[in-house]
Amino acid sequence: MGIFNRFVNVLRANANAALDQAEDPELMLTQMISDLETQKREAKQRMTEALALQKRFERQTEQEEAEAQKWEDKAVLAVQKGKDDLAKDALMRKKEHARRSEEFRQQLASHARNSDLLRDGYQQLEDKIEEIKRKKSLLVAKQKQAEAQEQIYQTIEGLGDNVSAMEAIDRAEEKIEQMSARAEAYQELSLEDSRESLDKKFKELEHESPDMDDELMALKQRALPDAQKKLPETTTAPEAPAEEEDKPIIPPVSNIGMFGKMK
Repeated sequence: MGIFNRFVNVLRANANAALDQAEDPELMLTQMISDLETQKREAKQRMTEALALQKRFERQTEQEEAEAQKWEDKAVLAVQKGKDDLAKDALMRKKEHARRSEEFRQQLASHARNSDLLRDGYQQLEDKIEEIKRKKSLLVAKQKQAEAQEQIYQTIEGLGDNVSAMEAIDRAEEKIEQMSARAEAYQELSLEDSRESLDKKFKELEHESPDMDDELMALKQRALPDAQKKLPETTTAPEAPAEEEDKPIIPPVSNIGMFGKMK
């Protein structure tokens, strides 16, 4: 497991370095998944080769064991036939094949361990790729949120640094406040002028009648005789009694004499 752990640590270090340098984490994650898929294919190829080599060592081990057994059988046959020299040669060949068989068996055991490591590593790599794929959408969403927050903070910071823009806003606000205050002042003055004009008209109306009456009385005192000064001010003549309306009108005496002379 130590070999694969070192491989995973190197892979993780490379991925972290790439994340630190990436301008677009979404693209970087996509690229990382693609790279891991490539590495998975390579790991699968190495695992296949290791398994093939393991099978080869198994066959070679079996072959050497079979050869050793064959020469042992020949040595037995030579001993049975009284051919000790042939028996010794057969035993030497048996020993050689047995030695080779042991070497292949040791290599087979070593490659079997490596094959198991590669198989476990391949499975872990495959699980890691699936995990990254599942987390990709979440990581991308966090990236978008972080970008939005960064833009907001940059905007706020820019507003704080942009003194001219803030001063322009303050001047515009002050100008609007002044215009509003002037409009309110004009409205109040207009109402006050209207009230003062109305009060003045009523005051003039209150003082108009007494002044004219006094003037008229003074004029009468100057222009009329004393007898008429004492007459009542009303110009309406008193109505004649009802009984006097039926009396005939008698002309003056002087007029009768005038008519007599004319006759």
